[in-house]
Amino acid sequence: MIGIKYFLLTGASAIVFALSISMAKAIEQPKIEEALQSINTSVAQLSEKESVKLEKNLQSNLNIDIDAEQSIDRLTNVSQLKDDGNSPEDNIEQVTSVSQLSDVQPSDWAFGALQSLIERYGVIAGYPNGTFRGNRAMTRYEFAAGLNAALDKINQIIAAGTENNVRKEDLVTLQKLQEEFAAELATLRGRVDTLEARTAEIEAQQFSTTTIMNAEVIFAVSSAFGGDPPGGCRVLDDDTGYFFENVTQLPSNPGRSGDQNTNPEVDCGDRREPARNTVFSHLTRIGLQSSFTGKDVLRTYLTTGNFDDGGFTNPESLNTYMARLSHQAGLNNKVFLDLLEYRFPAFDDKVVFSVIPFGFELSSVLSANSPYFDIGRGSISRFGQLNPVLRIGGPMDAGVGFDWLIADPVRLQVAYGTRDSGDFGEGIFGADHSALGVQLVVRPTQNIVTGISYVNAYSSDGSLGTYTGSVNAETAGLWSGSSIPNDQFNSPGVPFGQQVNAPSGFGPCCANYIGNLPAQINAVGGSLQWRVTDNLTLGAWGGYMFTNFLEALPNDDVLGDSAGQKPYGTSATYLFSLGISDPFGREGDLFGFLFGMPPKLVDAGPGTPGTPVPFFEQVVREEDPTPVTDNNDNLNTVSQFTTDGQPNLPPPGSNLPSNLPKRVGVRDRATSLHFEVFYRFRVSDNVWITPGFFVVTNPGHIADNDTIFVGTLRTTFRF
Repeated sequence: MIGIKYFLLTGASAIVFALSISMAKAIEQPKIEEALQSINTSVAQLSEKESVKLEKNLQSNLNIDIDAEQSIDRLTNVSQLKDDGNSPEDNIEQVTSVSQLSDVQPSDWAFGALQSLIERYGVIAGYPNGTFRGNRAMTRYEFAAGLNAALDKINQIIAAGTENNVRKEDLVTLQKLQEEFAAELATLRGRVDTLEARTAEIEAQQFSTTTIMNAEVIFAVSSAFGGDPPGGCRVLDDDTGYFFENVTQLPSNPGRSGDQNTNPEVDCGDRREPARNTVFSHLTRIGLQSSFTGKDVLRTYLTTGNFDDGGFTNPESLNTYMARLSHQAGLNNKVFLDLLEYRFPAFDDKVVFSVIPFGFELSSVLSANSPYFDIGRGSISRFGQLNPVLRIGGPMDAGVGFDWLIADPVRLQVAYGTRDSGDFGEGIFGADHSALGVQLVVRPTQNIVTGISYVNAYSSDGSLGTYTGSVNAETAGLWSGSSIPNDQFNSPGVPFGQQVNAPSGFGPCCANYIGNLPAQINAVGGSLQWRVTDNLTLGAWGGYMFTNFLEALPNDDVLGDSAGQKPYGTSATYLFSLGISDPFGREGDLFGFLFGMPPKLVDAGPGTPGTPVPFFEQVVREEDPTPVTDNNDNLNTVSQFTTDGQPNLPPPGSNLPSNLPKRVGVRDRATSLHFEVFYRFRVSDNVWITPGFFVVTNPGHIADNDTIFVGTLRTTFRF
């Protein structure tokens, strides 16, 4: 049912109506018509407005925010668990005293009339910011809506037996006005009846009285070119390639040696033409949303997709995380549970608690403060969505958090999550990956929102889990899973046959398999959104991520200065954005331009001889892991040639030099820059089409890599 707030008098309608009552004997019918005709009628009719508002309310009750779009407006209200279709500036609230209206002064010509209407009949309303907006223009329909509110109030007074409080002159004026606006009143009441009937029909036909079902479907045609290298590498079976098939094969060692993992090998010394075919992919998500109190939300999402084998990040394609699209998920068209969460407000709706048994990420609680954090309607690249600092920990399992509105401009957000939290051997506090995030969001003005974040994480293998920058940055120097020299096998004079039998599999150079090195990660980040005008928004974010490994390297003499030291790495990232909303007068359209640097390892150490292995991780929950190397020659360990075509591994017995061991613990030498442009066309309230492309120079922060170009035509359906 339409709330009474839509029929309370506001702005010019209240002033005109008030004067009509207070001067009942002086105003004749022709003068009323003349006064009404002099009002600017360019504002949309109230009946049409109310129809749109109610439809939005009904639609929003059926909508699930499958990926919360963190815009300036959405950051306003901490207790807003879902968009209700009304902006805070457009909602109106009844007032009980004229002093509540900050823009109405005793010297105003209509002050007495407003005071009389408020105190006598209580049919005046203001806006949440405490203003009345008495100079706003109105239509006859708006005036009729206010008149209808006054009539209802008079009827209530008479029904209550207190008709003595109603002056006879007011009744005469109301009767005249009712006759004058009979057509408008009939139209309004007819539309209200129609909307109420439609509301009842929707409620009767909905999926459930307590559960709402909705979905998002993304179709995308994507293509790429450039990147030759880093792309075009060959993915080999585990323990295959020139090194394992030739260098370590001796008559005295007929059995094939192998490394300590079961992951595929990558050969970037003997490359092919990169696979850059145009692909047609989809991402489909179905959500169920329930509420038990009207304020709490229980959400469940099911997800499937088919951008398989890592898409353009695959070594046989572009071989870098910097080529990853925002909407891609290699789920082989299998349906998986992607999210299960429960949110509820407390403490007078000042705090929203989140309990997420499955599908947790830091950004589930910490606001991205980015208008592009929307898989179907935001940026087209993964990097452009939000600050990578808020992705630390990667796809985790369970987590909890709260969002506390400390004061109107200040919010404090805290989140903690883990991987493998359902494993009784590790539990919530002993998991191999965990992350604690704290963020302070401040809105100093109506047009500016800033955020300062801090993340403290534990990683059993030292990886960040953002999957947006170089592999070197993700691993803080390629340490985990690598092998380094040791005194027993790699000291001068040790026979080659003895080295081959070292357990690491890389005995001739690096006999000590160091495995996964656990690390503590500390990160700081900042974000900014500035709505310069109603249609122009500037944004920025950046951060530093400090990785400190918890275990020292062995005190082996062959390690030189690195012996006994604890590895470390520091990565940096930033992005600047410009967004133009409603360009060319098209409501709902968005033009976006983004420029930034994906995470780069800017400091690392100690530089140490070693043989790292390709990075092999899962980017999206339930997605098959894909190896990625960035064409980094330090990861090119099984090939006969280096990434620039030089001899890498000479045949046994030859006098040719070997490029093994490689190096671990070294920083990125070049700088990758990301440029992105997209235009989101709003076809309807349920369909958006977004063409866009992005360019990355020196992908993987490697100067020898060619620029990559990735384009997509993304169509998003929400229903």
